Amino acid sequence: MIIIIKLLRQTIFYDIIKTMDKFFTFQKLTEQELLSVPSVTLAWVGDAIYSLCAREYALHFNRGKPAKLNKMVTSRVNANAQSETLEKLLPILSQEELSVVRRAKNAPTTTKSKHYGIADYKRATAFEALLGYLYLSDKMDRLNELLEIIFGEEK
Repeated sequence: MIIIIKLLRQTIFYDIIKTMDKFFTFQKLTEQELLSVPSVTLAWVGDAIYSLCAREYALHFNRGKPAKLNKMVTSRVNANAQSETLEKLLPILSQEELSVVRRAKNAPTTTKSKHYGIADYKRATAFEALLGYLYLSDKMDRLNELLEIIFGEEK
């Protein structure tokens, strides 16, 4: 199992998650197993993926100091930005993906964002859950396609 997510459509785009099977040999979850994973857990995985992609994207376009890079990343990895990103993606999501989004958005939450409203927080969680779902279900082509749309906007 080789996992590669291409962020950019042209040769300047990097591979983000490279040959994870060198380090991890976990068997992918079945569809039934994925349905039992809480939305917040899917979001937890999706957050890691999106954060890594945003960091590598920032590094690719700016070789600055970590503080500057962090500012670039936090402008993308926050509830408001992720909520807006989800809204842009909604028209192109499949029914299966929309189901994951709805499930995550409607899940009860015990935490809240310090800086953003509950609606943005829930949409951001739904966005992260979608990425986590695609990753855990080994739908790398679709994950790659969405990441290209997201990160391709700023080229």
